[in-house]
Formats: sequence, C-alpha cells, structure tokens
Amino acid sequence: MNKAPFFTLKRLLVAVVCCFVVAAGYISYVIAERQGALQRVSRYNEAWTVSQTLAEFMRLEHRLGAYGLGGMGVDLDEVRLRLDIMFGRVNILEQGTLHDFIQSDPVRRKTVADLKTALNAIDGEVNGFGPGNVRLGLRTLAALDGPMTMLASQASEYGSNRIAADQAELEQLHLVFSGLAAGLIICGVCLIAILFHHNRLLDRAHGGMKQLTQDLQGASEELQVQNHRLAHVAHHDALTGLPNRVLFRQRLEAKFDIGEVNAGCAVLFLDLDGFKDVNDTLGHDTGDALLKAVADRLKLATKAQDLVCRLGGDEFSVLADDLNEQQALDLGRHLLAQIGSPYFIKDREIIIATSIGIALMDDRATPDVLLKNADLALYEAKGSGRGRVCVFRPEMHDRLEQKRAFEEDLRKALVNGEMEVYYQPQASAATRVIEGYEALLRWKHPMRGSVPPCDFIPVAEEIGMINLLGEWVLKTACIEAAGWPSHLKVAVNLSPIQFRKKSLLQTIVSALAYSGLDPKRLEVEITESVLLDANHKTADTLDGLRQLGITVAMDDFGTGYSSLGNLRRFAFDKIKIDRSFVQDITTRADAMSIINLVIGVAKGLGMAITAEGIETEEQFECLKRLGCEQIQGYLIGRPMPASQLFADQRSKTADRYAS
Repeated sequence: MNKAPFFTLKRLLVAVVCCFVVAAGYISYVIAERQGALQRVSRYNEAWTVSQTLAEFMRLEHRLGAYGLGGMGVDLDEVRLRLDIMFGRVNILEQGTLHDFIQSDPVRRKTVADLKTALNAIDGEVNGFGPGNVRLGLRTLAALDGPMTMLASQASEYGSNRIAADQAELEQLHLVFSGLAAGLIICGVCLIAILFHHNRLLDRAHGGMKQLTQDLQGASEELQVQNHRLAHVAHHDALTGLPNRVLFRQRLEAKFDIGEVNAGCAVLFLDLDGFKDVNDTLGHDTGDALLKAVADRLKLATKAQDLVCRLGGDEFSVLADDLNEQQALDLGRHLLAQIGSPYFIKDREIIIATSIGIALMDDRATPDVLLKNADLALYEAKGSGRGRVCVFRPEMHDRLEQKRAFEEDLRKALVNGEMEVYYQPQASAATRVIEGYEALLRWKHPMRGSVPPCDFIPVAEEIGMINLLGEWVLKTACIEAAGWPSHLKVAVNLSPIQFRKKSLLQTIVSALAYSGLDPKRLEVEITESVLLDANHKTADTLDGLRQLGITVAMDDFGTGYSSLGNLRRFAFDKIKIDRSFVQDITTRADAMSIINLVIGVAKGLGMAITAEGIETEEQFECLKRLGCEQIQGYLIGRPMPASQLFADQRSKTADRYAS
C-alpha cells in the first residue's frame, strides 16, 4: 500500500495544530487588548449619564429662574424644551443598568420619584406660568439640589465599582482562554502521537467511507423528497391548497415564453365582498373555513386545465384558455352564481358575494399589462356596486389616471393655499338674529375651479388626508372666531375618521389654547355614523368635550344609522335636522310629522334644535310654529369667507337706515 497519502495527512495535521497554537495565542492577545479598551471606554458610563442629568437639572433651574425674572432672553418655549429634556433624562435613569442602580437604594428611588413629581407638577403649570408659579417651581427644584448632587456622587462610585468587577471578569476570561489554548496544544500533540502509532485507523476510515457514501446517497434521496415538498409549500397556499401568487405568475410568464398565449387567454381576478365582516363577526376560524369552501367551488366550477389560485386574503384568480369575451363573461357569471350560493359552516348559513375583473389577451399585452388590466377591471366591478363582473376596457386607465390626478391635487391643495374656510350663519328662529356660524371647507382649484365638498371629502377620507384637513379647519375656525363679537359661536364638523383618533380631544384643546377662543363658543358637529362603532372611548370623548364647555351637536339627524336610544346614551347638546326633511316640510305631511317628532324628543331630553337647508319663508314659518329654535340656510345667508361676514352685515344695516 502506498504510504505517501498517510504521510501527507500527517503533515497536514501537524500544520493544523500549529495553526491552533497561533490562533490561541492571538485570542489571548486580543482579549488583553480589549480589556484595556473596555477600561478606557466604559468607566464613565453611569457617572456621565447621571452627571448630565444633574447638569440638565441645573439648566432647567436656571432657565426657569431667568424666565421668572423676565427680560433675560428666555421664553416659555425654552423652558418647555428644558423640561422635555429632563423628562428624557428621567426615562434614561429608569432603564438598563441605571434602573438597577436606582432601585437598589430607597434614598435613590425617592430622589428620582421626587424629581418626577416635581417635573410633572411644573409640566402641569407650564402653560399658565406666572411669577407665583415660577417661584413655586424654583422652590420645588431647589429642594432637590442636594439629593441630585448626592445621586451623581453615588453614580460615580457605582460606576467605578462596576469597572473593577468587569475587569476581574475579563481577567478570569483571559485565564480561561489561556487554558483553552494550552488544551488545544496538548490535544494536538496527543493527536499526532496517536496518528503515528495507529496508521491502521486510516484503513478503518476507508471502510467507513464506503458506508458514508451509502448514507449520503440515502440522504440525497431524502433531500430530493424534501425539496419537492418545499417547492410545493413555496408555490401553494397553506390554507386552501390552491396554487399561490408565485406559481400563478410563473405559469402566466411560461405561456408567454413558449408562445402559448393567444387571443383566447383570459385572466380573472376575484375578490370576496364583505369577507372582513365575516371575520369580524363570526371569527377567523369561520373565515378560514369559508375560504376553503370558496376554493373548492372554484375548482369544481372551472375546467381541469384552468389554473385556479389564491392570491392572498380573500382574493382569488383564474387563468383560462380558449375563451372569447362573451365566454369569459359567461364564466365570470357562472363563478358569481357558484360562490354566491349559501354556505353552511358550523351550523350557520353564510351568504357572500364576489366581484370579478376580467382581462383578455391582445397583441400588445405582457404579463404585467394583463395582470394590471385584470386588477383595473376588478376595481371597476367593486366600484360599480360589487357582486358584478367587469371586462377591462381601455377607458378604465383614463378613469384611474383621473382619479390619481384628483388625489394628487387634493394632497397638494392645502400646501398650495387652495383651501378656504367659509362660514354660513345660524340665526335665532324667534328674532332672526345671528347667533353663530358653521365652518365649511371649500376647495378652489386653479384648473378644476370650485370642487364640491361631496366630491373631495370622501376622497380625503379614502387617502388618509381627512385628519390633516380637519385639524386645519378646526384651527383656522377657532383663530378667526376669536376675533368675532363674543356672543357669536362657531360650529366645526368632525369626520368619523377624526373621531377615531385618540388625540382628538387634545387636538381640540390645543386649537382653543392657540387661538384663545372660549370653549363655550365652540360647537362640534358629528354625524350618526360615529355611533356605529361607539364604545367607551367614544363616550369618554363626548363627555370630555362637554366638560370643557364645548357644545356637541348631532348633524344630519335622521339620515344615519343611529336609534333614538343613542340620544340617551351619549351626551348631545343639540340636534340638527337634515335638509332633506326641511325641503319637503311644506309639501309632504310625513316630513312635517318626522320633524315634529324630532323636536318633541329633543325638547324632552333638554336638547336644542337647529334646522338646516331653509330656503323659503314658508319653510321658516312652518318650522317656527313647530318650535324649532335655530335656523340655517340660504334664507338666512349663504356661506362666505370670514373677511366678508361682517362687511355684509354692515352693508345690510346701512341699507336699512338709508331706506
């Protein structure tokens, strides 16, 4: 037997052991170097943090004192800034190793707790600071000078002790690694000795290699099986077992690559209508069972060669061949009927519809274009009432581009100064004296002209701009109303989307504080749709508004989804009767009966009544007889900018005197 390979192996093993020795020595050297670096970097950590906290504490005292003296170049914003910095420093003291340091001693815990209490007290008074508040705040902070200095001193000592402990640990680690290096050397020497004296182990290894080869072959076969399983998982939906979006795209692209796509190739996108409601009301288990049932029906309703996929969520797709437009529509209607039949899941009958968009292959199509066209057709189907089948048409691109352009213009409208707040007067029904104004948002686009609110408000809600617009209207209305005579109120509409924000109450408080408007002069109007998802947070927000003195009105009463019981459950000060009832009050007895009922209920509950949309004297007289207290409409005045409100009133007064 040729011994040359054995000697080569021995030499390689010797070289490996030498490398082990060098590596062990290098590890020992690195640890020693890192020990010195850690000593230089970490020794000031805790002590530096606490000392910075003490420094910021002294700066806060200085700024607070300078603000109290006045004329020192320190304003309220700088005091707030230093207060916010101190809050951040206190948060740092309660995290990481500093948290352990603080909590380990009751005196330190008390110092930090007293500091937080003092900062919270100053924060609560900062908006109304006067000389008395400043002196009280300074006395509160002065009492903490000694404890804070002691805290910094203890932090320095604590940091030094930690450094000593860390250094001891590193020294121990150095010994461990040194022992490891020695162990590696000893093992290497022993290994070389064993190899020199037991060459026959190599022969045994040769036999073991044969067994290993057999084992590897078996493992390779198992690996192939696992790869097939992984490929199936990667290309199929785990819930329904249908092919997924990835496989759908691959099959479609493959048809293009091998030239199988022809004028009869159709892509159908399906989206279940109202599936979210099923999940929310019946639970995700029922929703998953419904998706499986829909998948089964899709497979039964299509041909064997058609590819049925689940794209994700409640979206499915079908890739079918040899279909013209009419056949594709027939297939879509057949799928609508199959999916729309009742399902019986967990002893419940569930009925769900779907919308379908269809795109047919043409000479200019690519996979991306075909999928985009199907998606546009689905969007068109859902927008036209849902439960419909829609085939792609080129004009859908134009409508989509117009919609996107409209959305882009709306996003820029506020920045470009195209938005303006108009005000419509609200007058006493008894005297016709104006008691306030309702703020109404108007959009004047340089190219589109005046865009009606009914066109852009829903789009603003859809694209997430309604909160920004609502806050701007609220702030603008409060600022402008603050300059009106003190007996006039301003009413601002709140979108249901705004009402879902946790910070709504704070936003209103900030607008009042910024403008200086008395909260009793502000009225907020909400629609009945706010009460659809009413919970304790809704009730708390309404109560919070009333506690501030703000009037809360239910707008468009009678056209939404609430019941009369909501008038008892929630705190409303006023009900606004929708214009749709007012317009018919002189011509339809049922409209008058409804208004009479609403006025009676409101008076019984101690709520004021405002009627909107009054345009004729007959309507006004009829509402006055029924007991309506406040009126609003073109008969009283049209919406106009704030700059024209009182100029218009002065002009009318002058005309009366002249006559």
